[in-house]
Amino acid sequence: MKRVQLILEEWQHNWLAEQAKNEQKTISAVLREMLTEAIERKQAQVWQDDPIWGIVGLGEGPDDGINSENLDTFLYPRPAKRPILRIAENPDDEPTDYR
Repeated sequence: MKRVQLILEEWQHNWLAEQAKNEQKTISAVLREMLTEAIERKQAQVWQDDPIWGIVGLGEGPDDGINSENLDTFLYPRPAKRPILRIAENPDDEPTDYR
């Protein structure tokens, strides 16, 4: 945290003191919470005003059942199951002693 000083109007200080008393917090804690809320609202507004959001929803793809949740199954299909071949496998499946 950083320590700062600020000058408040008398009515602002009175209101903050009353809020702090009601919430059983310090004036500093009440101010930090209020400032955090104001910053978050401001940041959300900046995102909403960004022109990039104007293109959201403009395009529609074909109705082929492919979406972001199952895209990998279409891009990377699993090969058909084949038997695993072993190198120098004994055709009779009996262990061979190579000593």
